[in-house]
Amino acid sequence: MNLWFTIPPLLSLPISLFLMAFGRSTDRISIGAPLWFLFLLLYLALSLAYAFSVKQMLFSRLLPLQMAAQGVLICIVSLEAGTPPIIPWVGVAIGASGFASIASLFSRRGQPMMQPNGQGVFAEDTSEAASGQIAEDSPFPTVTTDPEGIIIHANSAFKELSEDEAPEGKSVTEFFVPGNQEETIGGKSQLVFQKNRDGLFYFTMADPPKTKTAKAAASSKGGVELFDPATGLYTKEYSRIRGPEELSRAARYRRWLCGVLLQLSYTNLPGFDGRPDLEETFFIAYVQYFKSEVRDSDMGFNLGARTLLLLLPETPQQGAKDTSIRLITLPEPLMEMKKDYPFSVNIEYGLHYYSGNHQMSFEQFTEKLYSSLAGEKE
Repeated sequence: MNLWFTIPPLLSLPISLFLMAFGRSTDRISIGAPLWFLFLLLYLALSLAYAFSVKQMLFSRLLPLQMAAQGVLICIVSLEAGTPPIIPWVGVAIGASGFASIASLFSRRGQPMMQPNGQGVFAEDTSEAASGQIAEDSPFPTVTTDPEGIIIHANSAFKELSEDEAPEGKSVTEFFVPGNQEETIGGKSQLVFQKNRDGLFYFTMADPPKTKTAKAAASSKGGVELFDPATGLYTKEYSRIRGPEELSRAARYRRWLCGVLLQLSYTNLPGFDGRPDLEETFFIAYVQYFKSEVRDSDMGFNLGARTLLLLLPETPQQGAKDTSIRLITLPEPLMEMKKDYPFSVNIEYGLHYYSGNHQMSFEQFTEKLYSSLAGEKE
């Protein structure tokens, strides 16, 4: 699938020639050099955003960006060409629709992280982050296939796992059977999650819990629960498995790993006793906001006692700090929700950055996080 032939300038050229051919000099309206310069800047920005989206395989952004670019071009060129008055208004309508769609896409900042639905398949989610868009530098092996199961893109992590430098063009069944929750790929056991959107299929692989480690981390149960049923986040027990793996991966590949620790507490207003039911309701609502603000490649864990851990692979320290500040700032819906609650909400956050240049245990990593809790409040 080669979308480079659809970038806006290649379509704009015939549109411009068509408008110039049907224009009349008597109806021409000159917009002046400043507006032409502004138009060129806007058109260039939209074209660059389109090219970036093609490179990153962000398919849902292509049509809105194309509409915005062509709509602006039709409006400006038709005025200069002297076309019938209806043509510039058609350009305005197309451009407005494109910009409205772009605003809608970027207003959905993340959405809840994907979770297995029990069949090794990601539950349906309308967010762009959950649509399986591939980041080339993602530490998780990922592939995209067409409806016939032919691989059209595979990231470097999958190529390393499968020991195949050119899987594109091959059937996905040469590597694993879609729909199976666990497969052996490149001699390694992998959990396989899949998602379909816009006629394409996206697959993400993850290491399953290690048997010996799981037994050591589990309590009276025979294994580790992967997800916390109350919040949908990963469990504290699984953090003791996944955390060391991420630290080991960061050390091996010299990749950054940031951790953010969030701790919620409540202060009852004078004259009011504690309301555990309302406190739990607010915590669950906050967790939904937490999940909507993190990327699909990030990992959120519920450590209990209203404490959340967020692991951010390949994230610089400033990026992690920006995420932390965003997560301790309650959005308007949560502010409205707690107006009638008889308590105030305190959110502390701790942040630690691991460069991968020295060895560090997961216990040391979490100790750093707890010691850096800063007492930030709403």
